[in-house]
Amino acid sequence: MPLTQVTVHVVQCDACNTVFDDEEGGTLFPTVAAANDSARALDWIVIGGQYLCPTRDQAHQAIIDQAMPPEPVMQVPGQIDFDGGEEP
Repeated sequence: MPLTQVTVHVVQCDACNTVFDDEEGGTLFPTVAAANDSARALDWIVIGGQYLCPTRDQAHQAIIDQAMPPEPVMQVPGQIDFDGGEEP
């Protein structure tokens, strides 16, 4: 019998190192897409290459905040700002 290499993927939380477990033995995935789909189905957050379990605390929120883009600036040239002055 030949020895065959098999690659599998395991999802682990980037904030608390909890390993994904769907309670049906589905913790090893053949593809990244399958891992992402299963994690999202059980309320894990997948942001780029980072995974966050359903726990919500400051450590998890810090990773979410870091991944968010900056808020858009909606200042139009000539628009009056809240202080009453005109923006350049």
